[in-house]
Amino acid sequence: MINSSSKKRSFLVVGLGRFGSALCEKLTGLGQYVIGVDSMQQPVNDLADKIAVAAQLDVTDENALRSVGAAEVDTAVVTIGEATEQSILCTSILVEMGIPFVISRASSSLHARVLERVGAHRVIYPERDMGYSTGEKLVFPWYSAFTHIDGGDFLLGSISPLPEMIGKNLLELNFSQKYKVIVILMEYGGAQHTPVPTRRFEKGDKIWVLGHTADINRLAAECDIAGL
Repeated sequence: MINSSSKKRSFLVVGLGRFGSALCEKLTGLGQYVIGVDSMQQPVNDLADKIAVAAQLDVTDENALRSVGAAEVDTAVVTIGEATEQSILCTSILVEMGIPFVISRASSSLHARVLERVGAHRVIYPERDMGYSTGEKLVFPWYSAFTHIDGGDFLLGSISPLPEMIGKNLLELNFSQKYKVIVILMEYGGAQHTPVPTRRFEKGDKIWVLGHTADINRLAAECDIAGL
């Protein structure tokens, strides 16, 4: 049985290529319980001393997957890209096992549609997403300082107060209406605080804001976020 604390989650990573191996190492580095499996022995050997369980097996064999504890994990990630038949069969098996969250990597839009039909809870395109991300960062250098909120065109991140904000508070600035963003948190005095409408901004403050990409972009141009 998987022995996991309340703060530790368990993950199954199927396919230990560059993406899968990097994912295993990152999850382990974050203190998570990781099972990594592959049909080839060499990638399994490479990770054997780095993750909780590393096993060579047929990733389309339900009994083999169950033998390493696949049915008990919180999340499964199928990183197989090019071997679409294996990817689809493995995803279907893991979904039928009742794993709460199954993520599968797609190599094409057709592959993605089939993965969704067999029940994948989320389909990812690492190469495409990296291309999009790199393009955005080339055009908007400040973009890496913000987190994209899934399911919409929203960004969350911190900025420094503009010169025009210093000495004024949220109410005096009519902040949300003027800058078209919402203040989520304020940082000052070495700590984070819920927004206080009457507290005046000072140099050295940080303002955590949430807003549409276009509105954040306009604010970023004034704040010179790229240089923060």
